[in-house]
Amino acid sequence: MRGAKTRLLVLLLLVAGMLTGCWDLEEIDRRTVVLGLAFDTDPRGGLRMVASLPDPRALVPSGGTVIGPQPQEPAFVVLETRGRTASDNLAALREVTSRDLFLGQILVVGVSERLARQGVRSLLEFLMNNTDIPRAAWFVVAPGDPAQVLGIKPPQQTFPEFYLDDVFRARGKPAGILAIPYWRVWVDTLLPGRDALVPVVTPGPQQQMRVAQAAAFRGSRLAGILTERETRLLALLRDARSTLWQVDLEEGRRRLALRALGTGVRIVPLPPGAGGTPRFRFDVTLNMTLVEVYGGTPGPTEELEREARRDLTRSLTRLVRRLQAMGSDPLGFGQRWRIAFPRRFAEQDWHQLWARARVEVRVRLTISRGGAFH
Repeated sequence: MRGAKTRLLVLLLLVAGMLTGCWDLEEIDRRTVVLGLAFDTDPRGGLRMVASLPDPRALVPSGGTVIGPQPQEPAFVVLETRGRTASDNLAALREVTSRDLFLGQILVVGVSERLARQGVRSLLEFLMNNTDIPRAAWFVVAPGDPAQVLGIKPPQQTFPEFYLDDVFRARGKPAGILAIPYWRVWVDTLLPGRDALVPVVTPGPQQQMRVAQAAAFRGSRLAGILTERETRLLALLRDARSTLWQVDLEEGRRRLALRALGTGVRIVPLPPGAGGTPRFRFDVTLNMTLVEVYGGTPGPTEELEREARRDLTRSLTRLVRRLQAMGSDPLGFGQRWRIAFPRRFAEQDWHQLWARARVEVRVRLTISRGGAFH
């Protein structure tokens, strides 16, 4: 009896050993890895999709054993599909490639400016419902043809998506502090009183990838693209340390270069004005260091702080008014208004209220000395 139990136990162990392992294992050379997806409108109707894929021929040249990008050919290829929906485009991409399509390595999802102005809610819902595409993939806007942006070879890295991932993870850069995954964009389109802010990817002066601007949304639609200076100012408000800010003095004859060390932002709702107009006090506290002075020697610190405070107050006021003209509220004034006055917030669409809100900007600035003076 004991021997029968022993033989049965050995048999069970053998069967368990045979059943272990990865039954869904698939060799990497039998898969087509997608690193980036971008969507655009199709003039014939529906959507046009652009996919960026590594090119094995560039990484492993025929007859050789050296691994790495070859200067004669790019390390990636860009494929295009067209379909009525995003699902149709993915199905078309599967038909184009000879191997199984693998979406688990996607780092960036982009949309063209044209599509963003029409609205991206349906696309975001598709992405959220697709469990194959990582939720942490960055979301970007590309003015013009997104194929031209994904086809740009970055200055250092092999793949454009690797370059963007490094830029967005550098939290001291304006693009890094403003970077946002697509799941967060989806949440921001649903949150009352706050809109999404998304990095803009464009070809640079040397035809290299550049991220220096941001796109402001109103709900699920693109409201407008901010300038580089406005984008840098928003990065300062998000506490992007080491971000540079320049202040022109004496009608441009002298210029200060300041580097941010820390930022504090406080939005204070005030009692409504005439007709229920929203009113706010926007308190911004900045600690900065003096990096460089162009066109002269620096004066007393108090004088520099006074000039920089005046410049930042004026720039922030213009930024708030620009966002109001767009109808976009990425700073979250509406959230504060909803908490302070929930009934008034529910009575009217916030974007209409935000357009006529009154915002008093107050800046407190401390500058520490250092740097070079010319």
